[in-house]
Amino acid sequence: MKRQQRSMKRKQRNRKMMMFSLIAILFGSSICFFLYINQERTVNSTNQKQTKSLKTDEKLEPEKIEKKDAEKPAEKKEVVDDQYVVTQTANVYLDNKKNTVREEKIPKGAIIEVKHVSEDDEIMEILTEHNQGFIEKQYLAPRSDVKKQRDQLKNPTLNSDEVTNLLDEKIQSFIKENGGDLSIYIETVDGTLKYGYQENAVRRTASSIKLAFITYMMNLADEGKLDLSEKLTYQESDYYGGTGIIQWDSFGSQYTLERLAELVIRYSDNVAYLMLLDYIGEPNFVAFLKTMDAESQNDRFFSTAKVLTSYMKYVNQQKDSSEHIKKLYDWLHQSTFDDGVAIGIPAVDVVHKTGWMPMYSVSNDISLVEAERPYYLTIMTNGYSEEYSEQAISDLADSIDRCILQLI
Repeated sequence: MKRQQRSMKRKQRNRKMMMFSLIAILFGSSICFFLYINQERTVNSTNQKQTKSLKTDEKLEPEKIEKKDAEKPAEKKEVVDDQYVVTQTANVYLDNKKNTVREEKIPKGAIIEVKHVSEDDEIMEILTEHNQGFIEKQYLAPRSDVKKQRDQLKNPTLNSDEVTNLLDEKIQSFIKENGGDLSIYIETVDGTLKYGYQENAVRRTASSIKLAFITYMMNLADEGKLDLSEKLTYQESDYYGGTGIIQWDSFGSQYTLERLAELVIRYSDNVAYLMLLDYIGEPNFVAFLKTMDAESQNDRFFSTAKVLTSYMKYVNQQKDSSEHIKKLYDWLHQSTFDDGVAIGIPAVDVVHKTGWMPMYSVSNDISLVEAERPYYLTIMTNGYSEEYSEQAISDLADSIDRCILQLI
């Protein structure tokens, strides 16, 4: 009997515990549901406010938006957007404290890209591949300003005969002041003007002939007669001094024909040129010169200003139809030299191939001046000192360009 009573009490107690547990679960669920609903309302309210804010921003007047942006601190640009032109021959320093000066100065008219040195606003770091170092800001002018100055010189009021007379006058004046022996040929791409001063005088080509040689190579590639991916090995017998960078490499180094061709144009690399000339054959190259211009000489060492111009004309006329000639044309744009016609007319792009032989007082440049009215300009000089020979061409180019700007 007592055992039955205890059993009944235990069952009643268990029922009560189950009831309490059920009530607790229902109560907890209600609280969670309430919190969830309340959170959803808060999120929706916030989103509505943000949407309203966005719509309000969309209705801002343009002037107000600009003012809002102006209030933000401007980010300092590391790389200057425009190129700079060196306004006078200047030192290039190897450190930003100007403790060490590079032996070779940078010439007036050189075009460079720079960035600010944070600790010194008067010094700029040069980013251009072949001119890396530091230069004083006072010797730089934005290239855009130089272009504007050239534009102000435009005065197209003279016909071709009048410009010819003006060119004669300027060149004679230059010779009277500086001496030297010159050959000059000028031709506008549209054929409006053709001018020559001793343009048929035979002179040393120096490295200018490398333009015609790489043109020949690219023609062979176009015809499928030359595989530019083929490699040549630099051997001790190939060594040659002067311009170029292969001379500093180890014997046994290998280069594709394309890489050698690029080095010939961009670095005027003598080793690359002679390796390719030996591989392709000099007689074949000389024969090709005649196909470009019947007045070409029977060797690669001599030519005239007019004939050299025909080689640049060929490149310009073929660049749009030949992938390989276009590559050559691009290399001409990427010359690692600051010299010749390019630094004489820094306001416009110039594709050119120079040639220097100091032992013979020879300096040449074959160029295409890519102005609004593009024109070919070839200058061959003799008799100037090594110090002035490079500047002579740039000075002449500047004077000639001023005349062309007056052509109707």
